[in-house]
Amino acid sequence: MTDTKVEESLHHKSERRAMHIITDAVFGLALGLAAFSLVDYQITIVEDVYFAIGFFAITFFLLVLFWIWIRRFFEDLPVYGGAQLGILFGLCFLVAILPFIMRLFFTNMYGGTPEVATLALVTLYPLVMGAIGLLVGLLHLLFLKQARVRTPWDDYKHIASDSVAALALGSGFLITALIPPTMIFGELLPIGLPPPLATLPARFGIWIPIAIICVILFIVVEVALRRMQPSPPSTNATPDQV
Repeated sequence: MTDTKVEESLHHKSERRAMHIITDAVFGLALGLAAFSLVDYQITIVEDVYFAIGFFAITFFLLVLFWIWIRRFFEDLPVYGGAQLGILFGLCFLVAILPFIMRLFFTNMYGGTPEVATLALVTLYPLVMGAIGLLVGLLHLLFLKQARVRTPWDDYKHIASDSVAALALGSGFLITALIPPTMIFGELLPIGLPPPLATLPARFGIWIPIAIICVILFIVVEVALRRMQPSPPSTNATPDQV
């Protein structure tokens, strides 16, 4: 795979590096503030402990995963241009307000305003996480568009697969935000479902078809990329070449 040098002005390089520093700082602070928001949760029963830890664990895992995914575009596999700055700016904003949304839920669940807690948990949280996932996926697509020639094939294929996962996660969260909280899974799908699945809250049950779609998309992408994979250079050397 040949390498091509991307021309970048000094001020564009400075802006790109500054945005990378800001992104690292925002993600790091968001993880810490999200953990700190747990102190506002009023524990009344044992199940509250499990819920609080589980809620934070999901948030922690996804933020770290997204952070790892975009971090490779800072130095090892850089993305250039104003579009990536715009994506990172929006990403930083959404990540920065995520601890505030979590605190809205924890402070209003007990002794506060239940409507605010419900709004934060079932609407604002999935909307923000969905938008974060879509922006991470868009950053992957931007890199794939720019770096086809200058990227080793294995890295290119890996990033293409991760872009599918990021877009699927983002879409899944956005879909859950649009589903009424009282709807059950059996009402959402027109096909007959057995009672354990049919009575699941639709916001949780929707992840079953989303996971199936993700697997199908991943397989399609893998098959397509394998067909596109360039043939390795011939190793048959003549005596004069040795």
